[in-house]
Amino acid sequence: MKTKTFTLSIASLAILSLLVACGPKAQAPAQQSSIQQESSSSATTSASQPQASSSQAQPTNIDGTYTGKDDNDQITLVVTGKTGTWTEVEPDGDKEIKQVSFEPENQRVIIGDDVKIYTVNGNQLIIDDMDREASDRVALTKQ
Repeated sequence: MKTKTFTLSIASLAILSLLVACGPKAQAPAQQSSIQQESSSSATTSASQPQASSSQAQPTNIDGTYTGKDDNDQITLVVTGKTGTWTEVEPDGDKEIKQVSFEPENQRVIIGDDVKIYTVNGNQLIIDDMDREASDRVALTKQ
C-alpha cells in the first residue's frame, strides 16, 4: 500500500512540474501582453517571447494616416484614438471601407470582422493575422 501511495505521489509531482513548466506558454494573449509590459526590461521574459517587438510596450497614441499595400490592393488606414477606417482599393478601382477598432492593452486590432495583432515600429504599423504568418503581414507607413 505504501508503494502505491509513493508512486501516486511521484506521478502527481511529475504532472504538477510539467504543468508549471508549460504554464506560461498556454497563457491567453492578453495575459502575455500585460506580463510583457510589466517586465519589458527583464532579459528572461524578452528572450522567451517569439518576437522582440511584442515584448515592448506599444504606444497608446497611434493617431494618423497610414498607407501601404496588401497584395495588389492599396490600403489607407486613418486612426483617431482607438477607432479608425480601413480603405482598401483594388487595382480595378473597386473600393471597400471597413471600420477599425484597436485594443492597445492586448495589441489587437479588429478590421471589419477580422481580429488581428498589431505592433508599432517607428512610423510603421505592422498588422499580422493571429498566427503571425509572415505571408499575411501588412506593413503600413505613417504619412
